[in-house]
Amino acid sequence: MKDIFDNCELGDLKLKSRIVRTALWQTQPMGEVYEKYEKIAESGVGLIITELISLYPKDKFSEYSIKSNTPQFMVEAKRLSEIAHEHDVAILGQIEFIKYNRGIDLDIDINDLTIDDIRQIQSDIIVAAQKLKLAGFDGIQLALGNNFFLSKMINHYFNQRSDDYGGNTFNRMRLVLELVKVLKTNLNFHISCKINAHDGRKGGINAKESIEICKLLEKVGVDSLQVTKPLSPLYFTKDISDEDELVEFTQNLINNVDVPVILGGGFDSQNHMNELLNATDIEFLSMYRPFIAQSDFLNSWKESGDGMSRCKKCNNCYRTKTSTCYHF
Repeated sequence: MKDIFDNCELGDLKLKSRIVRTALWQTQPMGEVYEKYEKIAESGVGLIITELISLYPKDKFSEYSIKSNTPQFMVEAKRLSEIAHEHDVAILGQIEFIKYNRGIDLDIDINDLTIDDIRQIQSDIIVAAQKLKLAGFDGIQLALGNNFFLSKMINHYFNQRSDDYGGNTFNRMRLVLELVKVLKTNLNFHISCKINAHDGRKGGINAKESIEICKLLEKVGVDSLQVTKPLSPLYFTKDISDEDELVEFTQNLINNVDVPVILGGGFDSQNHMNELLNATDIEFLSMYRPFIAQSDFLNSWKESGDGMSRCKKCNNCYRTKTSTCYHF
């Protein structure tokens, strides 16, 4: 019988539970962030994926994120990795951006990228990954899901290019595939990719193409995959859940790839998560909002055996981008 608190392995990473803490925004002072990470790491989480690390200073969400180009970034990143490792918890840095800025030209459209722009984006991500490696991180997560820049680059709804970086699935994936190859060749680093189960738009990526995208990622060396949806967590409210659809997609993905797959889906019940683990081949589950409502809730879950998150799924933490709970 599988249990969320099993010792397990996510590729090359040894985890002390099947629970992955994932996140989006960071608006608190770093002193408070360190305290929060301490509580999360000591509570029994298996893997921490950081809030988004923004590459560009004038990006849409740069004021709500950790910034890789600031002088204090290495100090901050090193302290985060130390906190995680002090409690034997693996940590990945989530690299994301919404807008690509070419000097004074802001928000360059995907279809207007030059080859030099594409090489610059790849270089910027590689530099950010190198910094995280030096800071002691176990790996990175590339955001190919939700509505971030790379998720649009690989999506034919947005990508109308006619060169080698547009058209069929492989070409739209070319930027990412080239990037992953360089990272895997030069860094001994875990690379995870967050991917949408489907796009949700007419003419966007469907579940079948998403599976094909994941197969391409596996071929170039990606170590794990995380399943999400374009507007997650807004899909997961008190009254509406797309869990069955995500579970079905994730099971299908597991049947088609040989790398670990993480499922996220608004989970808040220990018993339900254990039931899902034992009814499917799913082995890893990610959580976001419960850690904002209470950073150390896993401690009480381990004691009670039937824990429930106090998160009300109001999504204020997401909408306001405050990283704090409206109710608690």
